[in-house]
Amino acid sequence: MTVERDPDPLVIPPTRTPRLSVLLPLYGRGDLAVSAITAIAETTSIPYEVIVVDNASPDDALDVLTRSARGITLVQNRLNLGFGVAINQAAMRARGELLLLLNSDVVVEPGWLEPLLELLDRDPRLAAVSPALLHEDGTVQELGSVVYADASTQSLLEQSELDQLRPRVVPYVSAACLLVRRRAFAAIGGMDPAYPAGYYEDVELAVDLARRGLRSACDPRARARHLRHGSTSPSRAAALTMHNRPIFASRCADALADAPAPPRVDGPGVRARARAAAAVDRLLVVDDAHHLDAGSGYPRMASFLKRVRARHPAAAITFLVSDLGDRRGARLLAQEGIEVVDCRSELAGQPHGEATPEGAWIAQRAAHWSAIMVSRPHTLEHLRPVIDATQPQAIRVVDVEAIVSRRLRSQARLLQALGDSRAELLWAEAAAEQRREEESWRWADVITCVSDEEAATVEEAVVGAEVVVLPWGVPLTVPAPREGRSGLAFLGGFLSGEDAPNADCVRYIVDDLLPDLSSALPDTSLTIIGSNPTPSVLARASRQVMVAGWVPDAVAALGRHLVHLAPLRFGSGINLKLIDSMAAGTPFITSSIGAEGLHLGDLSEVLVADDPTDLVAKTARLMTDQELWEHVQTRLQEIAGEHFSLAAFDASIDRLMQLLGAVPG
Repeated sequence: MTVERDPDPLVIPPTRTPRLSVLLPLYGRGDLAVSAITAIAETTSIPYEVIVVDNASPDDALDVLTRSARGITLVQNRLNLGFGVAINQAAMRARGELLLLLNSDVVVEPGWLEPLLELLDRDPRLAAVSPALLHEDGTVQELGSVVYADASTQSLLEQSELDQLRPRVVPYVSAACLLVRRRAFAAIGGMDPAYPAGYYEDVELAVDLARRGLRSACDPRARARHLRHGSTSPSRAAALTMHNRPIFASRCADALADAPAPPRVDGPGVRARARAAAAVDRLLVVDDAHHLDAGSGYPRMASFLKRVRARHPAAAITFLVSDLGDRRGARLLAQEGIEVVDCRSELAGQPHGEATPEGAWIAQRAAHWSAIMVSRPHTLEHLRPVIDATQPQAIRVVDVEAIVSRRLRSQARLLQALGDSRAELLWAEAAAEQRREEESWRWADVITCVSDEEAATVEEAVVGAEVVVLPWGVPLTVPAPREGRSGLAFLGGFLSGEDAPNADCVRYIVDDLLPDLSSALPDTSLTIIGSNPTPSVLARASRQVMVAGWVPDAVAALGRHLVHLAPLRFGSGINLKLIDSMAAGTPFITSSIGAEGLHLGDLSEVLVADDPTDLVAKTARLMTDQELWEHVQTRLQEIAGEHFSLAAFDASIDRLMQLLGAVPG
């Protein structure tokens, strides 16, 4: 006769200072509890302890557990006191600053903890956060839940691949796998024992936290599989839910008074309201595209969205674009907690008449947002009718990424000076664009601009306009010294094509300036940095000119060069890449158009020129005069710190959100 031996038991490593306390109630099915604890042991990288409370299991669950695991703190009850009481018993013995409320039928997946810790570290008012709960087959079971005014609840599910990356504040999260700050849990007195056996105590937990101004969230970057009803039957769970629902309704009537009504029908708008039920402030931001590395204002928009999210973590922020680019930037925004919408994919196969996909998507969510921000007049032109018809409650914001009519006029002047016949068409196009821009400004309740100069233009055109300057905010770096740097650089994206300012500037540098610079400085080289270089830019590559294209860190690339040469011949608004140059500690030479909005002051005499001979002379001097170069580097970083720091950017964002009625924090 062969006697089967138990495999080597799991050993929970002892620790005197656990950061995490795992609280696991047990009622039968010891095999499930062993799987749950094993998964914790295999995936948890911080010091932890495991506290199990056995609620008088009706089977051999306790024997199975004690044979299979060592190092567990065990509490035994002679009666089944229910989930909430068992959690409280375990919490009284916990030593960690964080409590993980864990069902015995939940198995966490690798990487479950780190996103939750990141979220808690980012938001001090976040008290409870859950991973995505999955079914056994890996499909989503719950991404948080919503509570309706009749005390019914509904699990929230993901809407897209991007949504599965997005942490979000929710009305409540299931206690099946819930990471809670121990201090917050103690402050509300733990779980209330009013709910026999289980169900609804986690809903009241979220309500109690909210009463103290604390939030609950779900982060789907963390995942756990939940064998729902693994230790009870579906009928028993349904009976407990029905029994406890009126208890919750009577105890939390104040919270239910502000809860949404239960939906009568299903639809995109209903689901959108359910997902945003915890948010007082709901901001929709619309742009025509999102290309993180292409310039054209898109990096500024990404930075704006992330900074708003950081300063208003309880707000629901939705970013709607017609073109997501390579989706890399969209994924980064989603991971910051921003809902990024690929409406063309969401509406695939759905009829939407003459409306654009963006317009149809907005119309499906009538009366949903507290504010709507639209960037670029041509985007608003298509969406204005549907916004007016379906979102009359929203505060209307127009973001002036650039005053394009000014850029067209400066381009027309250049072509006219060069005797180019296209100048006449550009003058007419500029006039038409100005009419469209000013119409969009008059429509808006609030207008945001990139620079003081552009704000002045808007205020002159629309008397009494509410204007907020949202500059480009950059983190200052410790600049690389002059030693080790060499050559010239040009930084700028080329997504807008051959007739845009950046492509023209490169041709001007290589064809008109570089020959004279090479005569003065024979070893001069030029590196062209920026995504989507046009054919004319690529054609100018040579032994002296390197077209690097896109690079993963453009600021670092600038930091390897002596001078950033950017003599733009037409354009409007702030050249964001010159602000990047300030942050990198790389002095630049530019034109009066390129210097707009940069607050250069007396540095303009050294760094700004429009005449080709003057441009060459100032570039050569800056490259060869070490004392001047170091003075310019220092002053540019001072200017960046004063006008273009993240602190200055945040102050502008705060003013805008105040105008939108947003609740701070």
